[in-house]
Amino acid sequence: MLSLLSVAGLQAQKDTLWVGINSYVLTDPGQTVNFDSLLGVEPEIDLNYNFYKERYQETDLMYKITDNRGDGFDSLYGTRNMRPILHGVAYRGGANNYYHKTDKRKNQNPLPLDGLTGLCKEGFSASVYLYRKNFEEYVQADTCDCVDGTLNKHDYYQYDYFDSTHVREMLSMTYESITNPDVGPIYLHCWNGWHASGFISAVILKQFCGYSSWDAVNYWDLGTDGANTSPRYQHQRERIKNFNPYPEFMISDSLQDCHCPPMPENIDSTQLHIEIEHLVIVPEAIPVGFDIILYNVKFGTGKSTFSNISTNQDIVYLKKAMDTDPNLVIEIGGYTDNSGSTAKNIEISKNRAKFVYDHMIASGYSADRMTYKGYGPAKPAFSNRYKSTREGNRRIEIKVVNKTVHEGTQLVNEGVYDKALTEEEREKMNLSYFFANQGVDGLGSVFIIDSLEFASSSAVIPAEGSGYDNLMALAGYLKKNTGIKMNINGYTDASGIAEKNQALSEERAKAVYDFLIAQGIAGNRLNYKGHGAENPIAPNRYKWGRDINRRIEVEFMRD
Repeated sequence: MLSLLSVAGLQAQKDTLWVGINSYVLTDPGQTVNFDSLLGVEPEIDLNYNFYKERYQETDLMYKITDNRGDGFDSLYGTRNMRPILHGVAYRGGANNYYHKTDKRKNQNPLPLDGLTGLCKEGFSASVYLYRKNFEEYVQADTCDCVDGTLNKHDYYQYDYFDSTHVREMLSMTYESITNPDVGPIYLHCWNGWHASGFISAVILKQFCGYSSWDAVNYWDLGTDGANTSPRYQHQRERIKNFNPYPEFMISDSLQDCHCPPMPENIDSTQLHIEIEHLVIVPEAIPVGFDIILYNVKFGTGKSTFSNISTNQDIVYLKKAMDTDPNLVIEIGGYTDNSGSTAKNIEISKNRAKFVYDHMIASGYSADRMTYKGYGPAKPAFSNRYKSTREGNRRIEIKVVNKTVHEGTQLVNEGVYDKALTEEEREKMNLSYFFANQGVDGLGSVFIIDSLEFASSSAVIPAEGSGYDNLMALAGYLKKNTGIKMNINGYTDASGIAEKNQALSEERAKAVYDFLIAQGIAGNRLNYKGHGAENPIAPNRYKWGRDINRRIEVEFMRD
């Protein structure tokens, strides 16, 4: 589209003059319309940071104005996963192409037209498409009736987030929006609203909100909605760390207070959601060994089949993933809730997995690429206490056994779940087991203080209970065995920000150290250290696993 506003005056030949995609000005025949005058109309409301903060109910950096399918704010439906970066200044997200109800197209595209128009009407001065692909013939600008009662011109740019010159230009645009009240917000977007937009957002937060490299990387990870485990993404983290703010774009503390949203009060990284569609849209984000729940596959109590399997959304996605990646090999795992006998549940879960397996075979997928197994009530994904949550445990999980591996240095230990200890192995690691079996050979020297539970985010040792009793027994053991020294190691689960987990684990280890000192154990016999979420002994994806990983380990040593 041509930018009509570059024309100072234009003779209208019709009663209605078209100005933008969905904007019109009514005129008398023969009337001259001066667009500069139209732009000069006094606004009815002030589009400042408070206006946008209240209009979109922006609470924190992770608050979504539109969700993964573009819903949440009707006039911004063409956006996806839209979130604030700076109140009233900069916003991030994706383009709602893949899920669009009426204008569905491939995910790898710029904003749909209703997204461009919606942002224009909301008073945005510009949008930025962060990729090189599929932009050459796209609309470069729109003019529309703005929410403040004026005409608004909205420009659409393409900048490459990998290009440092382009990154600087986007920071300059952001600085102009902060410091010039006549310049509206900008929308920086990629395809999904996760990775590329997350990178430029993290850089903006370092530049304008004083974020440290550590905080900016944590923000990037949290904003990927769980699609952050591919080794290729480590390069983005390094780019965020290596970015140094430009002195010419620094802003005052008062502007920071106005525009910088907080991080969420409670951050639980285990709540980040992975579905089978991720294996289609962003397969590089799913590591080998990962288990994906098919949330739309549901079984009735005692049932091992369900109707309309060929049209089930998750089965359709599974087939697309198999078609897209010829190297994809999977295990189909069946599960049950904990009602009834374990043996019967294992048989039912096996039949559930086989039902899906048989359908895939009948659909033409090779048996060389699939196996199936029944796990019964093992590894509940939800609580079995309530009927409403038990049905979620009657499920199918897809384990990624093999896939096309993208280049990059390994980011995470993808085999961590396979290496998790069995229940019997964990029991033998308990301090109470050691006290009850001190004469048994092969016990080792590292033990978990079992039943020692801390309140959330707390390092206060409980004043009673089994954990307290085990601590008292430990103090008695050390008093009796004066030649033994001990390391105290604190661990957390993987929930939350790593830096805070590290600090909390050390505070808890020190609390045990202080407790033993108070019981008369000499300080030169004890050392303590926090390890954060390192060395998990159970899967962090499940509550039962996180409960186990939040622990204090003691290591006995002799002089």
